[in-house]
Amino acid sequence: MDRASSKPKTVDAAKQRLLAVSGQKKDYLAPIKKNPLASVGIALTAGMLLQGVVRKGGLPPSLFSIGLQLLKKL
Repeated sequence: MDRASSKPKTVDAAKQRLLAVSGQKKDYLAPIKKNPLASVGIALTAGMLLQGVVRKGGLPPSLFSIGLQLLKKL
């Protein structure tokens, strides 16, 4: 079970090799960087909505139960 390629000598070389093989890294924060004001507005709106949920009946212990509550309202 020999490999065709040689082992990298250092951690930095291994990281560079892994990045070269895996391709470009996805930037998950790109939409936030592109529209920072809209992102802030969305975050504030979500915070206000969550405050309303907490006042009405308390926040459930998991996101799964939040999803179930939202589906019941549909």
